[in-house]
Amino acid sequence: MSITTIVCLPHELKDELVQIMQDEFAVSLQIAREAYEGMLEGYFCRLKAGVQFVIEYPYVDKVYRDSYYAYFSSKRRVYQKNCIRVSVFEGEVLPEQFRSADGVAGLKDRYLGFIVLRPTIPCVIGRSVLSPRAVQQRNFLCLTGKFQTTVNAVKFEATGFPHSSQDTETLTCAETSIWALMEYFSSRYAEYKPVASSTIINVLRSQSSYRQIPSEGLTIEQIGFALRVFGFGTKAYSKERYSPASFLNLLSVYVESGIPLIVAVSNRHHGGNIGHAMLIVGRSETSEEDIEGLSATEVEDAALAEVMKNKGISIIDSADMKRDFVFIDDNYPAYQLAPLDAPTLYYDDADWRKCEIVDFLVPLYPKAYLEGAMARKYMRELLLEKLFHIPAGTELFIRLFMVSSRSYKDYLAVETSFQQDFKDIILMTPMSKFIWVGEISSRRLIRQRKANGLVILDATEAEVLFNSALVACGYGDRVFYRKTSGEQLVRNFLSLNEFNIFTNNLKGF
Repeated sequence: MSITTIVCLPHELKDELVQIMQDEFAVSLQIAREAYEGMLEGYFCRLKAGVQFVIEYPYVDKVYRDSYYAYFSSKRRVYQKNCIRVSVFEGEVLPEQFRSADGVAGLKDRYLGFIVLRPTIPCVIGRSVLSPRAVQQRNFLCLTGKFQTTVNAVKFEATGFPHSSQDTETLTCAETSIWALMEYFSSRYAEYKPVASSTIINVLRSQSSYRQIPSEGLTIEQIGFALRVFGFGTKAYSKERYSPASFLNLLSVYVESGIPLIVAVSNRHHGGNIGHAMLIVGRSETSEEDIEGLSATEVEDAALAEVMKNKGISIIDSADMKRDFVFIDDNYPAYQLAPLDAPTLYYDDADWRKCEIVDFLVPLYPKAYLEGAMARKYMRELLLEKLFHIPAGTELFIRLFMVSSRSYKDYLAVETSFQQDFKDIILMTPMSKFIWVGEISSRRLIRQRKANGLVILDATEAEVLFNSALVACGYGDRVFYRKTSGEQLVRNFLSLNEFNIFTNNLKGF
């Protein structure tokens, strides 16, 4: 059986795909048309103008083949085992361009990713990677991985966050969230591997008292268990243990850290029965309105609040900005935008729009023991101690995030705006694989994407008493650091000056 390749324009796509699905998936014309209008139309209509498509079939997709042999092939109803792949390009595509070096080079610059269509009608969207540049609304920052693929026998690299719809039998929202997260991490870090649905099922066999297929979904505990088995030191946060503001602030801190989060949403607090899992992988870009709209943080710790009141210092937190966040939701196309307090705002159904985030899971490096809530509290306490003499009436803007020490030192090494002596001290300081970084700024400076203070914490040190987790810090005319781990802090009088903030986690601010 030979592979067929078709280049088509947007207005030709529906007729082409309906006919191909009818033939390849062995369904009626009506069912194929309903599959397109019920799901595919919503995916393709949100792509920006001027794109063209390359359709290839039959296509062997590794993710669907796993589900096929583990489940669909054993059913009485006959499911086809091959898929259809639709590749997306910006601008004109000509078949002959795939057969010349210059033509291929031009196509690679304009390649926007792919969407796999599987025979699980009506949920036909399979393994897909689309670039954020492919969608009409692009004023957001999000995590992306790089995935090797081919189009018309030529190697390409798709850049985006993995996405798939659930097939409702082997893959529900929980499994697709785990799958997408592992696809992303495996594209970025050699120690992680992609996982198929059968792997997830096998891992959770010991945690399940009932049959696993057809899947009835997973609990937040089962998702966390699977992530731990797959190599993460997973940290779970529940809305019940925090105030609403503190809960969403913590979530935002982890997003700023460039970590994809699995969130559980529900409307049960409104008497509903919806429970759903999806990913958060980024946020909207920061605007002047976001900065101006920030108000002073309500500190929940009574002792800390009293110190701030006595010293006349107020704190505004970057993580409290009222921004939209980027969701990967298997019920919708990738890169949906919604605020954290209304995460399903893009749904048409009124019951779904009542959902709130009730839990979220953070797939941390296993030895990152200092979690976000403690790092946030410690940073604020540090600023109010006697290390720094912050004048009364000062309003501090703080921004907290986790980052690998390699990435942070790489940024710092070539950052010319940073005070040279303090830079050299930081670059020569041994650090753990991951660190917490707190940037101290003001409304005026953050508009220019600048800060004038810095706190670096050891993410592998859970103990913060006696400044055990403190690696280095500086504000005003003073800096503190340790020459070696465990030694007393060294104080030096250096004016830190203004410097450009770190934006490499999300590739922007």
